[in-house]
Amino acid sequence: MPLRPAEDQTDFADSGCGITVHAGMPPLPEGHRYPWFKRYLPDRIFYLVPALMWLSLSLRHRSLTLPTVANPQMEVGGLWGERKSQGMTLFGPTATRHLAPCVTVTRSAEPAGADLLRAEAALEAEGITFPIVAKPDRGYQGWGVRIVPDPASLQDYLAEVPEGAGLMLQALIPFSGEAGIFYIREPGRDRGRIVSMALTYAPHVLGDGQRSLSALIEEDRVLRQSLDSFRATLCHRWDDVPPAGRAVPLTNTRSARLGAVYLDATHLVTPELEDAVAVIAADVADFHFGRFDIRFRSLDDLRQGTGFQIVELNGAGAEMLHIWAIGGTLRRAYATLWRQYRTLFRIGAKMRRKGHRPAGLATMIPLQRLQERLRRTYPTSG
Repeated sequence: MPLRPAEDQTDFADSGCGITVHAGMPPLPEGHRYPWFKRYLPDRIFYLVPALMWLSLSLRHRSLTLPTVANPQMEVGGLWGERKSQGMTLFGPTATRHLAPCVTVTRSAEPAGADLLRAEAALEAEGITFPIVAKPDRGYQGWGVRIVPDPASLQDYLAEVPEGAGLMLQALIPFSGEAGIFYIREPGRDRGRIVSMALTYAPHVLGDGQRSLSALIEEDRVLRQSLDSFRATLCHRWDDVPPAGRAVPLTNTRSARLGAVYLDATHLVTPELEDAVAVIAADVADFHFGRFDIRFRSLDDLRQGTGFQIVELNGAGAEMLHIWAIGGTLRRAYATLWRQYRTLFRIGAKMRRKGHRPAGLATMIPLQRLQERLRRTYPTSG
């Protein structure tokens, strides 16, 4: 499958009502694409209240890091700084059938060409062909995630990665639909449930036939926060004027940090989808709490529990993405996070009673510092 130019890599289609949407996804409503608090509250302000929630629950349960045992087989429970590839090794044979194929490589002290040869051999052994998705193994919010069309581009990408950093090289799933499915299973129970599902749309602007691409980005309160990243990947189109009504995707990375758009689709969860996810989750060792990020062929297929592939598993540190959905309110977002944190600490407490010991701050602080140090050196997302 050849890689299309950056501006065309995300499938958009005319909905028939003047609004352009991802192919196979519901049309986006007119008006603002982000809840008001996403547009006006900096993250450091938004997360003050959740931080107090976390502190309150920590005092109640006498552990600041109790959630690290919610998923005891995942590195620090998937709370932060964990290796994403390690979580994927917990997939059993049934779950693996739904997992996007990937390999893990580590950037060595040798020239990028030497690492390229090792990466190509690993990809060939797994039957993965270009284009692929390259992403940091210790990463979050889409930092460093990029579609890599060919070996030469992979060598360029490797040259930007710091020595010692781990990378996941993943098959590019040719489905345009994307969703985050949040699943919770109480310890001791055979089956859990889907508590949240959000459809994810790539960051994009709508042309008006008058303003340039750069002006449209700069005038959007959310998108302009990633202005430098978009300028780096769209420099050849920076002054283009998109036609009125045309959606222009800005990146292939669908991350809230970069301005991804979300629709709350929890009401679209069906018994068939819940059954399919329950079977997968049951085959992930000691998994109780987290989010499956998936690509899917069509919404109809997804609701039947078919036609989807898992591209990432996020553990205790994951959020229910519907809090960032169009039409969301700050009150509902905080209410959701409070329920999420209470459940997470409750599961952690049950696992602690089973003999699992939470990671201490002596483990968590160095992991957080390592993740942040690496994050500042990762290549531009694209």
